[in-house]
Amino acid sequence: MSKIDIESTAALLLNNRLFTGTTDSGLRVYVYEMPGKSSVSAQLAVGFGSTMVHVTDRGKRCRLPSGTAHFLEHKLFERNGVDSFTLFADLGASSNAYTTFNRTTFVFRSSTEYEEPLEILLDFFREPLFTKEGVEKEKPIIADEIRMYMDDPGWRTSFNLFRSLYRNIGINDDIAGSLESLQQIDYMLLNDCFRSFYRPDNMALAVTGPVEHGRVFEIAQKLTAAGTGSPRFTLTSAQEPEHIIKDSSLDRMNLSIPMFDMGFKEKAFREFADVKNELLMDMVLDLIAGESTEFFREMYDSNLLSDSFGSGFYSGDEYLCTYFEGDSHQPEKVRDMILDRIAELKRSGLDPDLFEERARTSVGSYISIFDSPGSVAGSLISCHFKNTSLYDIIQHVGNPDIDGANGILRDCFEPSQCSLSVIRPTDSGDQ
Repeated sequence: MSKIDIESTAALLLNNRLFTGTTDSGLRVYVYEMPGKSSVSAQLAVGFGSTMVHVTDRGKRCRLPSGTAHFLEHKLFERNGVDSFTLFADLGASSNAYTTFNRTTFVFRSSTEYEEPLEILLDFFREPLFTKEGVEKEKPIIADEIRMYMDDPGWRTSFNLFRSLYRNIGINDDIAGSLESLQQIDYMLLNDCFRSFYRPDNMALAVTGPVEHGRVFEIAQKLTAAGTGSPRFTLTSAQEPEHIIKDSSLDRMNLSIPMFDMGFKEKAFREFADVKNELLMDMVLDLIAGESTEFFREMYDSNLLSDSFGSGFYSGDEYLCTYFEGDSHQPEKVRDMILDRIAELKRSGLDPDLFEERARTSVGSYISIFDSPGSVAGSLISCHFKNTSLYDIIQHVGNPDIDGANGILRDCFEPSQCSLSVIRPTDSGDQ
């Protein structure tokens, strides 16, 4: 076993040091030493998320069942019939696993003892044992999870919006899939997906806290092995059309105030890794209708919005979806006023003083993540999959570009690419 070539980076914050290296098998490892902290956080992530359903199978284009990545996460967190939560808990560590649109992540947090929990975490690389019986046993558990999300108004409002905006990209399907797609998943498919995507060169490990980087790299080198055999599946384009599917959707649930999600189908950033534009987009959204704007205060004082209102975006290699969401008795009026607000800002441009103030807030918020091992680990993983670094992001945050922000404002938020998802109370007479 060869020794990992470790790179050391002097941190700009808190006098800690970041060490990076790659195991012989291709696993990229990040260790951020934080002496004096009382806990260790580790995240093992794979570049396989719920939107990644369009693949080629031996050269033939096909679509994986929705929820495949999530199902695989469930089965991998169970090792040979033993729940991994129990394995970590026996060592005094807490653990979790989750699937997002773009990746799947396995996490543990422990006291200063981290070596045994890290060995368990890295055991996810070992060849899993998927059986027909085990997969069928898991389906009712995931079906209950799907039903739970279907009963969540916020979740349903969001996915109704995605289905109005996107035809092919997997963002339009629930992360856990549907009750129908669940039945299409079997143990052979999970085996093929594991071999295709759970390969060390498609994964990353971040360990942060009072750790010794040499020991972390030694464990990672010892416990990871290269993926075996040729992958069956290769990711391919979703071939998403440019225009939206419909400009509105209406659903009904048992709630007291209508909920809405207003979104725009944007052109994807030049690369998923276009971190500078992502940071600027976050600032632009806040300057359009954030809590500190006069526009929000007027809407709030007029009872058109509540403090549940917020904004954000989802981005991936082939999609960018910006949104504004909350509850309101007049969601259509809120939509129209936000569109008018955006049109006004496109004409006038962003206020330079407010932009500078928002930039200073961003710097403070970003620096604060270095207080928490868990936040640092999550940021290292996010940066890995965006092909950037923590310090590159600090440079972008510390050097705001108002011309770039105005360019994003000008190029995005087209009314023709906007859809409104509303859920009204079941006893409402509104049409």
